[in-house]
Amino acid sequence: MEEALIICLVATVLVGYKDLANKIISQWVTVFFFALNSLLIIVLHQYQVIPYISISSSAVLTLVAFGTLAIGMPFTLQYAKLDVPRETWENPIFIQINKEMTFGWGLLFAVGLIKSVIEFFYNDLFGVLGDATMYITIIIGMIFTMKYPVFAKSRKLKKQTEQQGSAVN
Repeated sequence: MEEALIICLVATVLVGYKDLANKIISQWVTVFFFALNSLLIIVLHQYQVIPYISISSSAVLTLVAFGTLAIGMPFTLQYAKLDVPRETWENPIFIQINKEMTFGWGLLFAVGLIKSVIEFFYNDLFGVLGDATMYITIIIGMIFTMKYPVFAKSRKLKKQTEQQGSAVN
C-alpha cells in the first residue's frame, strides 16, 4: 500500500505538473489527497484509514465537482479555458455548458461514492460489475466530455436564434 501511494503521488505530480502550474483545482486536490494519505499511512502509521480510501477518494471528487459548482467556479471551466480563446471565457453559453458538464461529472463521481459506500458495508455485493463501475463511469465521462459541449452549444445557439426570431415578429 505504501508503495502504491508514493507511486500515485509522484505520478500525479509528474503527469499533472502543467495543471498544477495552471492552478487547476482538481489537480491540487488530487495531490493533497495522495499526500495526506501518504502522511497518514507511511509516516504516522494510521493504517485504519486504508479501508476508507475508496470512499474518501470518491467523496473528494464528488465534493470538488459540486463544491466548485456551488461557488460559481465549475472545475471543468478551468480545463476549458486552456483550450479556447480568452474572449470566449465570459460567454454565458460557454459558462453554462461548463456548469452542466461539472454537474454531469459530479453525478458520475457520486455513483462511484455510492458504490464505494455500499461495498464498504456489503463487500463484493456487485461482483465484477462493481469492479467495472469505475471504468464504465470514466468512459461515460470521457464520451460526455468530448460530445456534450458541441451538442449543448448547437442546442443553445438554436434556441437563442429562435428566441430572437420570435422577438422580431
